[in-house]
Amino acid sequence: MAPPYRSGNNTVNRPSLGVDRVSPGQAEIRALRVAQETAAHVPAYARLLRLAGYDANRLRSFADFCALPLTDKVSYLARYSVEQRCRRGDLARAHIVTLSSGATGLPTLWPRFPEQDAAMVEAFTALLEDYFRISERWTLLVVALPMGAWVAGTLVAEMGQRIFAQLGMRGTVATPGLNHEETLRFVEQLSRHYDQTIFVTSPTAMPELLAGGERRGIVWPELNAGVLTGGESVSERQRERILRSLGKDPERLEGMVALFGSAEAGGILGYETHLCLLLRRLCTRTPDLTEVLFGSPVIPSVHQYNPLNAFLETHEGELLLTIRGAVPLIRYNTHDRGGTLTLEEVVTRCRLCGYDLLAELRARGLGPEALRPLPFLYVYGRSDAVIIHSANVYTDHLAYVLEESELQASATGNFRLGATTDPDGRGVLQVDVELRPGVVATEELRALYQQGILQGLQRVNSEFRDAYASHRGRLDVEVALVPFGGVERTGVKGQRLTRAHEAPRSTELPSNGNGG
Repeated sequence: MAPPYRSGNNTVNRPSLGVDRVSPGQAEIRALRVAQETAAHVPAYARLLRLAGYDANRLRSFADFCALPLTDKVSYLARYSVEQRCRRGDLARAHIVTLSSGATGLPTLWPRFPEQDAAMVEAFTALLEDYFRISERWTLLVVALPMGAWVAGTLVAEMGQRIFAQLGMRGTVATPGLNHEETLRFVEQLSRHYDQTIFVTSPTAMPELLAGGERRGIVWPELNAGVLTGGESVSERQRERILRSLGKDPERLEGMVALFGSAEAGGILGYETHLCLLLRRLCTRTPDLTEVLFGSPVIPSVHQYNPLNAFLETHEGELLLTIRGAVPLIRYNTHDRGGTLTLEEVVTRCRLCGYDLLAELRARGLGPEALRPLPFLYVYGRSDAVIIHSANVYTDHLAYVLEESELQASATGNFRLGATTDPDGRGVLQVDVELRPGVVATEELRALYQQGILQGLQRVNSEFRDAYASHRGRLDVEVALVPFGGVERTGVKGQRLTRAHEAPRSTELPSNGNGG
């Protein structure tokens, strides 16, 4: 059993996302200034503008900013060397260089300048304080993410060490990486000495870790354990199962929080505030609210963010990022599908569905300060899709179908998605599903998956539904069940791969998030 809570230095303040309120005008001016600086001092970006026929001397207003060419990994990062993408071409000023995951190709190098760390420490401290009250509790932070050159694990471990070195903070960082045995060994030998244990890991890794701990006699509710996750989306069913295993109530809006980070953003861009978690809980209760808020039956990940740190736009349903860093990015298409909302828009849309957000927060023991006047970022996943009979079938739609049905009991959540079209025009959507350890692939189970995926995709994807109706008999779903470990890992994230015969609309997978 962990010792009683110990109070840290009472002078430690509870931080927020770094700002109380930002007007749209402030954020636009900041974005314009970042673009002006980048055009003047980043060799690669200056050359890109010249080749695009854009005169940087006329970059004087936000309207000029909106006329800047879009960039992405293929058109910008892959075309210019890393030093040319640095401010003033000064790669040697970086105090660290890490890798994004490169899940569909070569990893990308991301230098970081020392001045970027202060904002990241502030954001990470805010998150940990909001949810885990680290200024009051002695904390064991277990980083169960890929270490070494990969940005997510390396960055979290570094930020944790910096935070716990501050006056008034009491905590220890452990770095077992992806080794579950090592992770559980840290828990067995160390957790009882701390008020709480926080796991930093992916949501798909937690069930196996929890089950392994139970087999070793670990009683999770006694450890006051929590989870900080990112890099892939987490469904509310996943969250509920994990929290209940830890002895926590999902309705309390605590114990498990997802951040939205990326190598492009240089770390944390935003995270699930209590208000974000409330919105997702309300959406599970009222499906109509999901449609009203986001225009889709699928609940996206939802985060609040500081628009002075990262400026976000939406272009054809995908998010554009403008951010200052060692490698500044201007109107960079992350190929995340989603959008942004203001607090006023969220409050109004919730009211239309009969929800008073302030009353809902108070019912869960939270005050009006939880109604933060910051913009919301919502994301469904990357724009990775396969195309079959002109219908885009997105990997995040398939992930949703597998998670939100009886299928999730036997699958890890990892899969491959592909599509082929025969010369006679018959289209086949191909899905390889990875089974949990010990689950035996049978014809009955395969048929269950085939039916569940076919029905589920028609429910959540109108393009696929229309294509299936229009091409009945010439559009099929074929499912192959593969044993645990049978979906090869080409990156450090949970697998959401396309292996399409017809090219996906985009080939870039996340370096976010929900980090690196």
